[in-house]
Amino acid sequence: MYKKGFRESTRFDANVIAVGNLAIGGTGKTPMIDYLIQYFSSKNLKVSTLSRGYGRETRGFRLADWGDSAATIGDEPYGYFLKYKGKVPVAVGAERDLAISELLLHQPDTTAVLLDDAFQHRRVTPTANIMLTTYQNPFYQDFLLPVGRLRESRKGADRADIIIVTKCPSFLAESDQVRMKTQIAQYSNAKVFFMSIEYLEPKPIFENQIPLHNRVVAISGMAQPQPFEQYISSKYQITLTHHYRDHYKYKTEDIRDITRELSSNVSLITTEKDMVKLRSFQELKEYSCFYIPIRMKFLKDETLFYSTLDSMLNYYAQESN
Repeated sequence: MYKKGFRESTRFDANVIAVGNLAIGGTGKTPMIDYLIQYFSSKNLKVSTLSRGYGRETRGFRLADWGDSAATIGDEPYGYFLKYKGKVPVAVGAERDLAISELLLHQPDTTAVLLDDAFQHRRVTPTANIMLTTYQNPFYQDFLLPVGRLRESRKGADRADIIIVTKCPSFLAESDQVRMKTQIAQYSNAKVFFMSIEYLEPKPIFENQIPLHNRVVAISGMAQPQPFEQYISSKYQITLTHHYRDHYKYKTEDIRDITRELSSNVSLITTEKDMVKLRSFQELKEYSCFYIPIRMKFLKDETLFYSTLDSMLNYYAQESN
């Protein structure tokens, strides 16, 4: 209905960058939003994030403050808030058009609003539409649910301005990149880039943390835990893994089961996404508990990505004037 013009999308005076995918979860939306936060911040430009707030126990628009938690705004938005210590405005709201209006009232000097998981949210016309797809399961080889993992058909890729192939090997042959670009070109004229995930040094979940041991229990609640577990197994001796569904809400009984596996020489190690929920369980403080931050890294053409994105934002700003 949006494509045929029966329903209208809203365009805003501020730049709106939508980050999303065709598949259900696991493409790296959260680290991509984080990458964009750091990019705009490095240019001293005010950026805000807006998410639906999946799994939260509240409703309506909400601008995060220090009284919030993963329960009130969702795990990923709360992760942004904690990481940037409230310096980057983080908002949630299911109706993105209304939420953007509300957000801009609170933060009128915002240069760009980053919409998390908004590729299918047609009520807003973004300045730039960034679509993510994984190297392991590119959208052009995938199928609609329930046969595959696609939320909508492959044709939806034609709405993208930029397509990023995520979770690539740190070295990907030029011939493989050309092959994937050729396949993508059947569905979209978007510029295509390739990014890998870089795992950073472990960080303690709690202050005054007990040192990280070599033997670990690996905990994750995400759509595709395999890369995380593979990385952990390459660095540590895993005694046990627990993987829960994406956006899982940990319960007291889960923590009880986890702590049974921990000891004076066995640590808990988890993802940054899960850390924001596990940190609320005070019973974990007596154990060695760490999380692994990650960041996105371009294999090449990072400068071209910047210029491509900036050209869209500059054009939009001129148009709105």
